[in-house]
Amino acid sequence: MHNKKRTLFYLVDGAHAEIMPELINQGLLPNIKRIIDEGTYRKATTCFPSTTGPAYLPFLTGHFPGTMGITGIRWFDKKEFKRTRWNKMAMRSYCGPEAAWFNTDMPADKPTLFELMGESYNLYNMITRNVPDEYDLGKKGKGLLYTRAHFWKRHHPVDLQGHQRIMDMLQSGKDFDFLFAVFPSVDWDSHYHDVRDARTIEAYKIVDNSLGEVRALLEQKGWWDDTLFVMTSDHGLTPTDKHLDLGDWMTNNDLKSVYYPTIWKSNPKSAVMISGNSFGSIHLLNHEGDHPLRESEINTAMGTNRLNSLIAEQAVDFGIYRGNTEQSYIVHNTEGKATVQVNGDKFIYRPESADPLKQGRDIEVNGHRAALEATFETDYPDSLFQIHQLFRSRRAGDIVISARVGHDLRDFWEYPEHLGSHGSLHKSHIHVPLIYNQKNWNTQPARTADLFNSILKWKGITPKASEGESLF
Repeated sequence: MHNKKRTLFYLVDGAHAEIMPELINQGLLPNIKRIIDEGTYRKATTCFPSTTGPAYLPFLTGHFPGTMGITGIRWFDKKEFKRTRWNKMAMRSYCGPEAAWFNTDMPADKPTLFELMGESYNLYNMITRNVPDEYDLGKKGKGLLYTRAHFWKRHHPVDLQGHQRIMDMLQSGKDFDFLFAVFPSVDWDSHYHDVRDARTIEAYKIVDNSLGEVRALLEQKGWWDDTLFVMTSDHGLTPTDKHLDLGDWMTNNDLKSVYYPTIWKSNPKSAVMISGNSFGSIHLLNHEGDHPLRESEINTAMGTNRLNSLIAEQAVDFGIYRGNTEQSYIVHNTEGKATVQVNGDKFIYRPESADPLKQGRDIEVNGHRAALEATFETDYPDSLFQIHQLFRSRRAGDIVISARVGHDLRDFWEYPEHLGSHGSLHKSHIHVPLIYNQKNWNTQPARTADLFNSILKWKGITPKASEGESLF
């Protein structure tokens, strides 16, 4: 008789690929260290935008935001907007009541691990399609709990209550095939205080304590030896002390913008959607048609001087937009431009007048895994493929802005003020810790999307077609 295989997945929202190892080395996370000693610690790449919600899609569906059409925690659809503004598919913000639409916004033909793994439990994750209420451990009281945490800046009760709900479920005698638990406080404390603030460190320790208690209970039940434990994050963060409001910038430069929460302006000429505060998508509306614009059309609709003025803003690391040919993308900073070109299975990076992605060379490789490997240890890991996947969707916008470290792209409407940001292509946002209680898995550079295939294979389920690959 085969023992039942289970997967326990801890998503530590906002856990930093540099800070977590520091805390482990300081002896502050003994239960996580025990897992690493028995298994593996490594870095992986998340996705672009590197922000909560969209960055959950890779490990839960095996697909990236552009493929799923969910291109940010806020997104805009020019085609739907120009068809009629009285259209719920014209724009979205998952930072509020519209989060309830996340499940139906996902393509129906892309199943989640919850739908594939059997008895699947969820904690504090907005992706809950086909998860029964009794299996959604954090649903009851979540709205009030999150509201209090947000406005009172007391985040730890959310994680502590979540842990207790896991324990209550396990102590009730229920079994599971897949348990996916989100611990949001590291992210929140990093946003509102600092990535190394004492409150943020305490949030890491709450996760560690939870792991220790849950593991002890699973060992007591005789389940631990057949449990795959995975811990990772959806993004890192960097401290922020300067804010450029991208929507206001567009409005002040004669391209009146709609953006959340001021989405009902008359006769707008643009729309701006911010995610993680370091990612911004700009949708130009002052042109004929409802299609995404390419380089020459952007220069006409926005004006070359205005575009250059935006790129020159101190908060802007670089802008990205579609080139004039299919599957070509321009990366544009104050020094000049480079081109990313995808020809079939070939990924090409060519610095033209500048090297915005700091690769230090031309790149020409076959396959997206080779593109990952070529860029993994650079300042912008997996940037070639991540740009490509994002712009597969028209909702990516006409211009994507990746903010410079120390800056973000949202100001007045961000209350409380954010002192930490994410969402960009920078390694501090894209690299995430990846920990699992297994040894001798593949050692090539990994993406969080690879966890989808790995978890299904662990369970003995043939993985669905996805953009990830099994790590063993």
